[in-house]
Amino acid sequence: MMETTQTMLERLLGGVPLGLPGIVRVGGSDDLRAIGVDNGNGHTKVALFHPDGRLCTLAIPTVYRAAREIRGGAGIVSYAVNDGSRFWIGTDALSHDGDALPIGSTAERVSDQRHRDFLAATMVECLIEAGYAAGIHNLAVGIAIPNDEIVMKKQGDRLGVSRETRDALRQNLYGKTFTVVRTDAFGHETTWVLTYSVMAPQAQSLGTYLVWKNAPNGLAVDNGIEALTIIDIGTGDLQRTDIDVNPYRLMGEKLGAGTITMARHFARRLPQLRLNDAQATQAMITRTVRAEGRRVDIGTQVDAIIAAEGQDLIARMLPALQQNSRFVLFTGGGVLLPGLRQAIEERAAIAGKTAGQGYEIVPALYAMSLNAIGALVAVVHSAASGQ
Repeated sequence: MMETTQTMLERLLGGVPLGLPGIVRVGGSDDLRAIGVDNGNGHTKVALFHPDGRLCTLAIPTVYRAAREIRGGAGIVSYAVNDGSRFWIGTDALSHDGDALPIGSTAERVSDQRHRDFLAATMVECLIEAGYAAGIHNLAVGIAIPNDEIVMKKQGDRLGVSRETRDALRQNLYGKTFTVVRTDAFGHETTWVLTYSVMAPQAQSLGTYLVWKNAPNGLAVDNGIEALTIIDIGTGDLQRTDIDVNPYRLMGEKLGAGTITMARHFARRLPQLRLNDAQATQAMITRTVRAEGRRVDIGTQVDAIIAAEGQDLIARMLPALQQNSRFVLFTGGGVLLPGLRQAIEERAAIAGKTAGQGYEIVPALYAMSLNAIGALVAVVHSAASGQ
């Protein structure tokens, strides 16, 4: 019998496999590889299972650049999708003046050809990371979407996806095939044929809740908490989600922009570096930047900008910290910034909250990927239940 006394997050932090299948069948389909995606503004996060059942997660900066011709030395991994032009993604693109893809709604983003190509390339990288070979891969994709794109269905009390988001996914991703030619640093080409056979959207914060609250079999682990607030500190958005456990109820609201505001202030403070949004965001996470050809430590400048500009973020979180009726869970890429974590801990202490008792900050190892893991798990459970 599957262990039900530990949540999925507890098992992951303890290095214990979730014991879930990586191959599913949906509605009488052939075998499909389950995969979870959180199509974030700062990083795109992907989760799937290794052949041996271990979880694989990957976070790639959402940065795109048309590939340049390299005439000597080491190559750079490049991609061409559906016979299109070659491009670079992630840190490779970032290191060569690539810029972030546009921030916006799911519909706006998946309607952008560059973004669809970027997403296909990211899928390929996660498949490689998990040990899979090039070839045909039919996918059952659980996709985490912003909470404000989730609406109550007209009939019943179930949540659904806004029409704009649903139509955009159907038009641009669902049932579509993307042929990705990946050229590695040595010039070797492999061809990956990806078909999004199933697209299963769910609220981003619901993924975090599922992994934090449930055991791998989908049953809730009773920790005595009946009212939870999730604060998701993303690059583009700061989101609050209130969840009542029994009866289950989810309510969400956007609290404004996320860490992108701090990144832009940071870039303005160092005008000589001419950092774009993506470069500034990554610099704040790594606490380094390349200047005049050298890697430079900028930890002091990052701490200063968080101390000054991070107060606005903290102020928007304060109502959640100051109320005593709900447990508060902090997650998202923002918790990777040590200065911001420290500020949250200080404000929580002032509000009388104790770590583990009144609030929790998701460990950095999984803070960025919980939504993607939750989307993956939801696809597996949905297939198992025949939905």
